[in-house]
Amino acid sequence: MIFQYQALDRKGQSVSDYIDAPSETSAKQKIRSQGLYLVKLQRHELASKSEGATQAGSPFKVALQKLYDLLSIRLSSKEIGLFSRQLSTLLKAGLPLPVAITDIVEQIDNKHFKNVIADVKEKLEQGSSFSNALGQHRRVFSDMYINMVRVGESLGSLDQVIARLADLEEKRNILTSRIRSALWYPSFMFLFAMGVMAFLMINVIPTIADMFADQKRELPIPTKIVIGLSSFLSNFWYLIPIAAIALLYLYNRYVHTREGRTKVDDLKLRVPFLKNIYKRIIVYRFTQNLGILLNNKVDIIKSFEIVKKIVGNVIIEKKIEDAAKRIREGATVANSLNKSEFLPKLVMGMITAGEASDNLDTMLLNIGNVYETELDLTITSMTSLIEPIIIIIMGVIIATIVMSVILPITQMNLLVQ
Repeated sequence: MIFQYQALDRKGQSVSDYIDAPSETSAKQKIRSQGLYLVKLQRHELASKSEGATQAGSPFKVALQKLYDLLSIRLSSKEIGLFSRQLSTLLKAGLPLPVAITDIVEQIDNKHFKNVIADVKEKLEQGSSFSNALGQHRRVFSDMYINMVRVGESLGSLDQVIARLADLEEKRNILTSRIRSALWYPSFMFLFAMGVMAFLMINVIPTIADMFADQKRELPIPTKIVIGLSSFLSNFWYLIPIAAIALLYLYNRYVHTREGRTKVDDLKLRVPFLKNIYKRIIVYRFTQNLGILLNNKVDIIKSFEIVKKIVGNVIIEKKIEDAAKRIREGATVANSLNKSEFLPKLVMGMITAGEASDNLDTMLLNIGNVYETELDLTITSMTSLIEPIIIIIMGVIIATIVMSVILPITQMNLLVQ
């Protein structure tokens, strides 16, 4: 059980935290053993128990709670890899599963994830299997994770399966970090350039526009356009964030409809330049995860059902589902995937060779490793290409603003001469 407590330390400063203990008395003893003076202690309701419940309170509080839960789940994705690595190490050392999880709970910093693991521990103590306990938290643990644990339990190789899951989660986090790192500098450059442009349009151009108005002369068309934009930004700048929020809201609503999700996913597969890296990510997710599932003795049809939810594209999901139907009807994996037409010919050739030699799982893992390296190189190249493009675009915009100011000044000088 997880308890939330408030206490005072030896310096008299207030301390608030969570603690895992089998009973309230045990929790009090643990807190006192840390040299703390207990002020308040209450059992903390776990996330799993409140997920299905109706949330009370104002709509604003409900929205804030949902946002907090979403952020907690996103942050806990990094914790899964660390948890898996620690658990596999303890299991290999010979510790029973409940004891290993008890040792890990106290070391988890993310409060949301700590509550989830404590709930898993509590269900284990009540006689539930590890996979069923994880299945109560599908918002945190994926279907693939749960099914691989279930296979590990049935084969008696849970420590090996957890170690493989730790490798998988760590690779996924590394790839995500690389993509974010690759996009961070171009994003900063873009925002900085937009800030400079906004400063010029709001603070500099209006002053120059007043000077031109005093001259009462006909201005060039580019100058009129820039002054008009500057006037709009100066007077109605607040409409920009409102419009941005409204567009994001409408997009979010649209993408959560079946039609909207299909069109957006189809667009991702067609956008020039970006479609190449997106298709590589899909191939990497499909081959790597399918290879891991098959390598851990998960049924081929069940593996396809799990992997189709991982690729993150409804169009590809439908193609994987159709391939699974053909396999169920007796077709080979290679022929079924070949008819789905979402994997490159080179990959299909390797899958055919792997299936013929009865090493399909190993071949899929090798394909995944190749595409992981290729993605790394593609992301690096993309970053190198994006930076000069942003600089050129911002240079053209700022040059246009400067020229719109210089043109009328040049005309005035010619008239004076």
